[in-house]
Amino acid sequence: MNQKYIVKFEQGTLEQIYKLAELDLTGGGVDEVFQIIDEAFIATVVSRFALMRSDFKDAYQRQQY
Repeated sequence: MNQKYIVKFEQGTLEQIYKLAELDLTGGGVDEVFQIIDEAFIATVVSRFALMRSDFKDAYQRQQY
């Protein structure tokens, strides 16, 4: 899509999307994208989901009063 790789993570109703331009890669294609998405990156994605859930919960609760 428009010379970009799109990596999407979903957890319940939340999602995170990362776009990588082909020009930013060194020519490894999809294999290079999978190399970028290592265990450390996935750990940050998981922790970000927890923050996103907390932020949404807080915003929702502010509207209930």
